[in-house]
Amino acid sequence: MKKVTIIIAAMCSLFASAQQPISNKGNRFQTYPAVTAVNPDVEALVNEVSMQNLENSIYWMQQLIRVACFPAALETQNWLIDQFESYGLDVYVHYFLAVDFGYNSHGYCTVGDTLDAGNVVAIQWGTEFPDEYIVISSHYDHPDGPGADDNASGTAGVLEIARILSQHSFKRSIIYVPFNAEELWMVGSLPFAEKCAQEDLNILGVFNMDMIGYFPEDAGPLTMATGSVKISNLLGEYYQTVANLYVTDIPEFHMKGGGGDELSFNLYEYPALYIGDIMYANPCYHKPCDTLGAGVNSLPLAQGIVKATLASVVELANGWLPPQNLSAFPADSKITVSWDAAPETSTYKLFKNNALLTETAETSYIDTDVVNGTEYMYYVKGIRTGSGEESPESNRDSIASSLPLELPYFNDFEENTNGWRTYPEWERTTAQHYSGDASFTTGKIIMDYFSTAELCWFSIPDTATNVLLSFNLKGKIVGDWKEANCFIEISSDRKRWDKLMKISGNFQNWTFCQIPLNQYIGAPAVQIRIRVESPYEGQLYFDDVSIRFTSPIHPIPENLKITSYSESPKRAVLEWDAVTVPATYNIYRGNIKINFNSPITTTTFTDTYLPSPDDCYHVTAVYYPDVESDFSNEACIKDVGISEIIPFSNLKIIPNPSTGNINIETGLSSDYHLAIYNMMGVKVFEKELFTDGALDVSNLPKGMYILKITTRDDGVAKKIVIK
Repeated sequence: MKKVTIIIAAMCSLFASAQQPISNKGNRFQTYPAVTAVNPDVEALVNEVSMQNLENSIYWMQQLIRVACFPAALETQNWLIDQFESYGLDVYVHYFLAVDFGYNSHGYCTVGDTLDAGNVVAIQWGTEFPDEYIVISSHYDHPDGPGADDNASGTAGVLEIARILSQHSFKRSIIYVPFNAEELWMVGSLPFAEKCAQEDLNILGVFNMDMIGYFPEDAGPLTMATGSVKISNLLGEYYQTVANLYVTDIPEFHMKGGGGDELSFNLYEYPALYIGDIMYANPCYHKPCDTLGAGVNSLPLAQGIVKATLASVVELANGWLPPQNLSAFPADSKITVSWDAAPETSTYKLFKNNALLTETAETSYIDTDVVNGTEYMYYVKGIRTGSGEESPESNRDSIASSLPLELPYFNDFEENTNGWRTYPEWERTTAQHYSGDASFTTGKIIMDYFSTAELCWFSIPDTATNVLLSFNLKGKIVGDWKEANCFIEISSDRKRWDKLMKISGNFQNWTFCQIPLNQYIGAPAVQIRIRVESPYEGQLYFDDVSIRFTSPIHPIPENLKITSYSESPKRAVLEWDAVTVPATYNIYRGNIKINFNSPITTTTFTDTYLPSPDDCYHVTAVYYPDVESDFSNEACIKDVGISEIIPFSNLKIIPNPSTGNINIETGLSSDYHLAIYNMMGVKVFEKELFTDGALDVSNLPKGMYILKITTRDDGVAKKIVIK
């Protein structure tokens, strides 16, 4: 695990921030079951947690120096596969490259290394709600030593929970995943969390165990701890409640900051906890003494943490959840409140400003007893079918009804912030401005900052053409790798906010940004908001915000395409057709203009500002005296070659075990790379372009192998057996 106090030497640049964001829903406002008493069935499972099993697993792993790119990591990966498969779980390896993310400060792994060992993913499918997931994670790599506490201990905990729970059935699916390369700063968990977001998985919570076996002998009674950020506080409160119920021999439980693979899930708005011995610093942290007895000196603490995590997972996997995803959407003199239907629930009690408003069997309600401009707060509780039990409350949402925003809209913030629903952090300021004397600012961004500024709702008529949101931007929002972000988002129901643009980096000069809204033409009601989230200091300024209809009379560049893309050096070459009248051109990447000085005069452009496979581009034509056309077609780097995500539920290898002929199903629409490795990591078969279908491997000796399938952006692997 890595401490969050590590200082990153270089700030994100503007150009690292222009990637296309993933519009997954996430579960920021997930709420949890009420657990008020010990369930004897859960208690029986908790009592199965074996201290001896934890010790045995830690001992096996501490014998290996598990550097992420060393053969020992591959040996550990294969051992983990065997453990999970022995429990009868569906297992695959999520494969990733170190080249996209970074290097180890100890010098063992360098940029460009291909990691043969990946994330080991074992799935226990739910019986009633298989599309709702709970994740139990750890990391199994270690930079330079035995790594008993960091993090053989957490991985042993994942194995022990899987051993026990795999023999039982639960309503929701459970994913067990020991990650590789956490010590490279989340190199393994970042692409896995991104994969989950791209598949829009419904993850209710992530329990990440990282260093669970150290406690100072002179510190008094054993104390469990967990770390969370704002997005995960409800999950943290739930975990604390369950831990105090089921682990009575460790009576104290504390919330304290920590940093590990859970941060990768927080990035995509999934609640995720750090769970470990973070109350005190382990003197053997990243040292050769991190062994059983020194680094892991309290197996009772490790056992207690595993018990608490197991109980929390089981209560959630089978629990009756409150209604989810409540939202209140404004209109003129009315507010529509809606929420998701909750299983095992007969009716719903809707509360307004903490007073009961109505009880209904429907999942929506139109409140007309409102005054425009007055804010109201709503939440709902479910009534359980049969028993009449009342659930905990859902998430809360507050909103004010209003007249719609009139389009076209423009605000230079010279006089007011009209149109914006602002929070205390947001304000009009004269400290910075692009035009006039004022701009709109987040205020100072501080540790664990979360804030939004919402623009009033509006409609885009069917007759509208060429609708653009534009603004000028200055300031900075920076942090470790990717977790500091500002998003421009849009919603038609305030449940799911689609990400139009991601802002992350240091904008020393005013930067012009524009976003087409043509896909929302005809929408009866939409809202735009700015969401800012960061663990570090910064501040952002916005000026001259407009939503306008542009004239279609100016020719638009056509046939924009990316003719080539290279990883080293990073560069993308763009080409488009010239417009039919004299003009110059502007280049936009992720809605940010990247030719800063002046428009270009040619119809080709080479982007050398660190483009990534996620980036997309538009081109505009610029006409004298200062008229800019609408966006051209979009061209994305991923379209240059294979760029598909392989859903883990889609990969099928039949039969397995096999006598030499297997059929492979991935659901991919393009060719992909296929390779087979023996259990020592030696490649024994490779096919550069393969499509779903039959594969003859009868020429391989009998035994166990790892079959890897990779696209440019994703990769999975699964063990096959040839009889």
